[in-house]
Amino acid sequence: MGIDMDCQAVTVAPGKAGSVEIRRVPVERPQRGQVLARTIAVGICGTDAEIVSGAYGVAPPGSERLVLGHESLLAVEEVGPDAGDLQAEQLVVGIVRRPCPERCLPCSQGRWDLCTSGHYRERGIVGLDGFLREYLVEDAAFLVAVPRALEPVAVLLEPLSIVTKAVATGLRVRDAAAAPSGRALVTGAGPIGLLAALLLRSRDIEVWVVDRQPADSVKAHVVAAMGGHYVDTRHTSLTVAARDVRFDLAVEATGFTPLIFEAVALLAHDGALVLTGVTSGHRIIDVDANVLNRGMVLENQAVVGSVNAARIHYEAAVDSLREWSQRWPGLAERLITSRYPLDRFSEALSKKPDDIKVVVDVGSAPAVTMEPTSNKVGLLTK
Repeated sequence: MGIDMDCQAVTVAPGKAGSVEIRRVPVERPQRGQVLARTIAVGICGTDAEIVSGAYGVAPPGSERLVLGHESLLAVEEVGPDAGDLQAEQLVVGIVRRPCPERCLPCSQGRWDLCTSGHYRERGIVGLDGFLREYLVEDAAFLVAVPRALEPVAVLLEPLSIVTKAVATGLRVRDAAAAPSGRALVTGAGPIGLLAALLLRSRDIEVWVVDRQPADSVKAHVVAAMGGHYVDTRHTSLTVAARDVRFDLAVEATGFTPLIFEAVALLAHDGALVLTGVTSGHRIIDVDANVLNRGMVLENQAVVGSVNAARIHYEAAVDSLREWSQRWPGLAERLITSRYPLDRFSEALSKKPDDIKVVVDVGSAPAVTMEPTSNKVGLLTK
């Protein structure tokens, strides 16, 4: 496979703090089953910050550096042979996780999010370069088509896919119960928490969202706009605010251990708590394990974890964004609170207190077209 051009990319040496920088990286021609894509936008999340800090991340085999970025919005530039129904200029989002080489049972069934070997790869995280670059070649099998009308919010599809899986997991547990899933709690009003709240509200479930931002913050206004209840836990603890309320379903999106146990204590009979936040560092807290165990057993409560997502969740997320655009016009756009160009990517890594989703806009670069006779890449301004 010949190299036809290079482009700018945000790269890091995994495990080495302070190593993030823009470098030129090669772009190859698309081969069978592949497309050449132009990156339009990349969402930034806590995982990216952890990789930049040196706490996480694995470079591709044979490389010392990793291209960052796993929350993507791309435009197809050129379609290789046998690349399915994708067409030039079509908007797509890249699936983050890829199946393990052993093809464990979940991976062989398209459920890479449930990989049991642990040898999966993830774009921009583990063993595979990410999307925070101007161009890349991608396997068509790992791209999800996005309607052009969703372009302003399509960069939210990757985190929404994670939420879609998490909520589906929690509701599946609830489906086995006699009581309806009428009231839900969401801890954390970041992108995952607010997307979870929107997904639950779209099912007409009463939603409470808790965070540590004031009642006049952007986060609180988004919750109010969707018809949810917002609680600022800086002034009122969750336990006090919900002292007369119990929740059929809870989605935990902070990874803050004390809040997790508060949420467990507020579950209703047959309630389910879905954990999506990853706990960092070390924290010792006092928990009455006997009371916790007794309550969960006698009240048929369940606590489950959920991570990553499969194609089915990405496709369901597209449907959700389309539905929300009609039910709450402009609301999903409000979750994107800051945008930066590629050359200011370092600013995107430092979230402000009221930020929800921070995005790097990459797509100002001109489109590219491959010259079939010269094995070169021409840059054409559209």
